[in-house]
Amino acid sequence: MNHHIYHVLSDWFPQRDAGNWLLATIINTEGSSYRKAGAMMLFSEFGSQLGVVSGGCLESDLLHQSRRCWETGNSRIVTYDMQEEGDVAWRLGIGCGGEVTLLLQPVSAQNNWLGLTDVLDALSRQQTVYFSQPVTPGIPSGSAAASDPGDKALFTATLTPPPTLGILGGGVDALPLCDMASRLGWRVIVNDSRARYARPADFTTATVTDEQPAGDISGTDWYHQMNAVIVMHHQVRMDGEALAAMVSVPPQSLQYIALLGPSHRAERVLEEAGIDESQLPLPLHAPAGIAIGGELPESIALSMLAQAHAVVHGKSARSLKGKPCQAE
Repeated sequence: MNHHIYHVLSDWFPQRDAGNWLLATIINTEGSSYRKAGAMMLFSEFGSQLGVVSGGCLESDLLHQSRRCWETGNSRIVTYDMQEEGDVAWRLGIGCGGEVTLLLQPVSAQNNWLGLTDVLDALSRQQTVYFSQPVTPGIPSGSAAASDPGDKALFTATLTPPPTLGILGGGVDALPLCDMASRLGWRVIVNDSRARYARPADFTTATVTDEQPAGDISGTDWYHQMNAVIVMHHQVRMDGEALAAMVSVPPQSLQYIALLGPSHRAERVLEEAGIDESQLPLPLHAPAGIAIGGELPESIALSMLAQAHAVVHGKSARSLKGKPCQAE
């Protein structure tokens, strides 16, 4: 499964009535940690675990802690200090050297599932959610939150929907790109108007497959949902029509545009489309991707997706060596 909160909640929703559940949320970290504040996962009394809040080192103890919440019906706050020799995290040999504090809350129909069904609904509609939780330990789970948004007894997590990748061109080299992006938890749209391209039977991991002409994509339901788009029809005219469509009607959510192929081909595509690169809503990444080596479709897909991932998340795609953990 994927560990994005949207996928976690999607997996939980059909089994929400199957016994007791608990939501674990990281509300604070100090120093190095596998995940940061706002990360969430769900535990069931039968041992199911959806999502991650560590690399697998804290989850077994969290399941044990969950049972105390189920017994009382109240929330709890637990802290794991990877620097303190007497702490359970030290005994587990984690070695990160940081501190992680989590809020544990029972989830049930009696407390309206903590509002998680509403969160899932909003994320399904590509909406960002500001999810506030009381952080006072020992109170009944699901107690009314304070009305003051600045109240320090509340922890608010910003939950964003998964990024959406538009693959314009449904050839054989789009298959590994679609599969990799789906494994990352991204929504993937594959569009190609040509026969035997972008077939649902081939792109089984795509969220949407479509057959719109390249020049007409701005009229589709998915056009303004794209956060990243890679143009890869392997056909100069179609590539140009797709880029021209983005000049005429810029996609509202777009953060990344890339064109497969060498620089001289990009010049030809733009000329064919009758547009200048400066007219595009964003800088054009052409050639698409970062220099990681390899020439097969899988390597090219990895290169392009890594670049798109970095841009969408506002990162540089440089090595982390010599930098703080999980930081630029």
